[in-house]
Amino acid sequence: MNNIVSQEVNNTLKIIIQNIEKKEDIKKFLSLLDYAGKNIEINFLNIQTIASEIILALNKIKSHLSIYSNEITLKSYLNQLGFEVKLIKDYNKTKRKNLNLEYLAIGGSAGSLKKFIDIIEKLPYSQMSIFIIMHHRSDEKSSLSQILQTKTAHYKVVEAKSDMKIENSTIYTAPPGKHMIIIGGFIFLTNEEKRNFSKPSISTSFETLSNEYKNNLLAILVCGYGSDGSDSLRLLQENESTVIIEEPKECEAKPMLENAIKTDCYDEVLSLESISEYINTCLNDEPFNNIQLESFLNKIYEEYGYDYRGYNLEHIKRRVKLFYSNLKPNNFLEFQNKILNNENIFKDLFLNISVNVTTFYRNPEVFRKLKDALLPKLDSFFDIKVWCAGCSTGEEPYSIAIFLDEIGLLNRSLIYATDLNEMVLKNAKNGLYSKQNYKQFLKNYYQAGGSESFSKYFYDHGDFVEISEEIKQKILFFRHNLVEDKKINDFQLIFCRNVLIYFDKELKTNIFELFKQSLDSYGFLVLGESESLDNHEKFLTIDKKNRIYKRKI
Repeated sequence: MNNIVSQEVNNTLKIIIQNIEKKEDIKKFLSLLDYAGKNIEINFLNIQTIASEIILALNKIKSHLSIYSNEITLKSYLNQLGFEVKLIKDYNKTKRKNLNLEYLAIGGSAGSLKKFIDIIEKLPYSQMSIFIIMHHRSDEKSSLSQILQTKTAHYKVVEAKSDMKIENSTIYTAPPGKHMIIIGGFIFLTNEEKRNFSKPSISTSFETLSNEYKNNLLAILVCGYGSDGSDSLRLLQENESTVIIEEPKECEAKPMLENAIKTDCYDEVLSLESISEYINTCLNDEPFNNIQLESFLNKIYEEYGYDYRGYNLEHIKRRVKLFYSNLKPNNFLEFQNKILNNENIFKDLFLNISVNVTTFYRNPEVFRKLKDALLPKLDSFFDIKVWCAGCSTGEEPYSIAIFLDEIGLLNRSLIYATDLNEMVLKNAKNGLYSKQNYKQFLKNYYQAGGSESFSKYFYDHGDFVEISEEIKQKILFFRHNLVEDKKINDFQLIFCRNVLIYFDKELKTNIFELFKQSLDSYGFLVLGESESLDNHEKFLTIDKKNRIYKRKI
């Protein structure tokens, strides 16, 4: 695949970039920017961050540069650095149905009784009216309504009769030898000829229900032979009724489902379990409940290897709901499928879950204590190793490095800066920060006890600043998962601030044990202002207010 494509159109060089990780791609791209002062238009596709050398090159041609991106992450990052970026991304390009579930119709033939029972048993109480159409021999008496009544305490189950008014919280079963149609809020039974070799016909009931209830109807096809139901699906789609087909792999009698899928007039093909989740989601005022969220987190772990299962569930729920509202799916199942089937959308969710609020010398009093009392104690070590766990976009490790330089220890120090989020790690490694934010950095630096000219640690690039190479080279940025990964070295100082607040108690205990194993004898641990060790037996409290602790022998 060609990662970089360029073409001149009307004196404008248009460049499309789909990957710019390799050195040869970066070199090729940078060579294209030497375009004799003419206009350049760049489209970054599915790229969420770019290296500092590219940003510095773009900054030199900013006056005749147009940038487009389909990734909100890259747009936001470049906006902070003073670039204008136009977003070309739209998750919601396709027309979406507005399902307001008030009526449910389920049709099936051979083997469908077990499916009906499974769905009905899992239905929560609601005001829904439900219609069950199952193929019977015309000369048989049906006991379907009696069977289903034993499976639910939430709904009254009755066999439909002509002129029966439709009521809330009621399940209606179609009797043998009659077509069940719905007009004007009433049920009518007819003796018309069989349709698709069936009476009752699923197609006939589906069509009249859809004409009556439009986008308030959810129609479900479960297993069976033949093709009944298929010839009604186009009408249902035109009426904006929602159509779900059971996954054929779950059925011995597949033809009815396979024929329906061939029409391409449906919304989802789902397992029976997912069908129940779908219905529950539609009936719930909340877009999802804790059980659904926990199941979703398990699936994320299985698909992408990111483990949020020990995180504080309320925090995760708030962040997922925020992204849910941005994505605007019809229901949680659709939301889940989009995340699990599109890695780019997952990355945006991941960035939404990850909280990366930081700044240089955040809580200046803590850093004053660090410079005056903790860092000088490290002078006795020939090699000084510091771990910033959950380093986010790099301001914290850079802050520590600057103070190590000011007390003469940077030349024999190495800072391990880790985070779960690879995207923020790349931005941290760039070391580029908005000039507007720099003003706050400067204020915090002096409040923390900075004793030099803060500007000596930065290169000025106009709208943004860049950390000096002397500071950068003393920091090793890489991905580390506090939940799953093990000890990476022995450290004299560990910073882990405002990370543990998102973990549950059990996970915190495991991480404190990791920190204990990772600290040298008498090594120091610094936590965030809202975190504490909860009287952990392996640590001494040095400064309760500033959350500074020391490992016991």
